[in-house]
Amino acid sequence: MVRLRTSAGSSVEPRIHLWRKNFKSMPFIATYIVLAAGGLVNAAHLTFKHFKKKPLVCPVGHDCNTVVESRWGDIFGMRNEILGVIFFAGHVCGILITVAMPSFAPSLYFYLFLGAAAGLAFSIFLTLVQIFAIKNYCLYCLISAGITLLLFLNGLVLWHG
Repeated sequence: MVRLRTSAGSSVEPRIHLWRKNFKSMPFIATYIVLAAGGLVNAAHLTFKHFKKKPLVCPVGHDCNTVVESRWGDIFGMRNEILGVIFFAGHVCGILITVAMPSFAPSLYFYLFLGAAAGLAFSIFLTLVQIFAIKNYCLYCLISAGITLLLFLNGLVLWHG
């Protein structure tokens, strides 16, 4: 490995070396980007439908509106759809920063993993609410939970690299 000397006398790794380290993770990074972007589109669709007061059409025959407009549709004083947009947008931004600035990747992988773990716990909670309290399902919500599970697993791989 080539090390460069700065004018202050300290040595630094060339930027290209950081890209080589990151190269092995690229399939997982690409998958993470696609998953987070897909989750963002899903959450943005739900947010758009809610604020335009348009009913959700469930492709599998359940009543998504019953789920998203239930008393569980607002948690922490904010619509779950908006929380989803913030969550997935944060993950898109975070993973793109690891690509643009590989030196931040190790610490960002850890924070992305922690965020995905928190999101997974929240998704499990909301899925259990659908099963036991609401007794109805929202396909869009289940897609979001599935994407969050995959982000969690992908984040685990990236973090432990």
